[in-house]
Amino acid sequence: MPAPSRTLRVADSFRVRDTDGVAEVRGFAHHLDRFTAAVLAVCDERADVPECTIDDEPDGVHAIGLPEYGVPEIRAALPVFLDEARERIADYGQGFPRLELWRLPNRELALDLALRPLPTLTDTMLMRSAGALRLQHADRKGPNIAVLGALNRELGAEALLQDAAGNAIEGGTTSIVYWPAAVGSGPAAPSGGRSGHVVATAARVPSITEALLRAEAGRPGAPYSLTARTPSIPELQAAEVWAVNALHGIRPVTHLDGVSLPGPSPERLAWFRAALDRRWSPVLGSPAQDPAQP
Repeated sequence: MPAPSRTLRVADSFRVRDTDGVAEVRGFAHHLDRFTAAVLAVCDERADVPECTIDDEPDGVHAIGLPEYGVPEIRAALPVFLDEARERIADYGQGFPRLELWRLPNRELALDLALRPLPTLTDTMLMRSAGALRLQHADRKGPNIAVLGALNRELGAEALLQDAAGNAIEGGTTSIVYWPAAVGSGPAAPSGGRSGHVVATAARVPSITEALLRAEAGRPGAPYSLTARTPSIPELQAAEVWAVNALHGIRPVTHLDGVSLPGPSPERLAWFRAALDRRWSPVLGSPAQDPAQP
């Protein structure tokens, strides 16, 4: 019988762009924070695991012992791993790297970094509702990547995950921002409405890109606002919907379950894309230099 394969427990991926030889990521410090918190959560859940390993050399694995609870060794080792990851990501340049925590066949844990080329970027997308799925740690990026990737391929579109009541939660690889149809018209709403929404549930992966957009909308004097709601599928089908993530940024959804959605407001979309572009920061810069405070 073949040995069991390793399983992905935590992942965090992001687009890297090259600006005059400098590798940059949007909201990089927040990606590192999200990954760190998830790794420590996994280690705390698995206090019975005899070792946690750090893949800090391309050709070797360094093992460290875990205490009964609290994993202080991991707290000490993670900054070293992430510092090395920064250097490797910066050297690689433009791409789509992924920080990873794996469960190995021997029940140990191992941190790794996958350096991957930048996929083709797209400006719009299709969505299809996928019903309520039973996912492992739905609030953690990593354990469900393979399942959701297969579902997206099966549907031929981005899967829209739903709760037990049928309300929208998130896309298979994206978070949802939506803008209800504006009531009336005139100077007060020249771009189709200034109040938009994100999904109000903790049962999903906390989106860094969504958080950056909310932070920008929350700045004093910002012309738009984003608040949390629980949208139904029919509500989304009548709204301007954006699918957002760290790879593509903002992509308007053109169709949901075959229904054509309202086209994006050019003014509003341009404002948020420009705001998101202000969040690029150097990979080798200090986390404190990242201006994002979602």
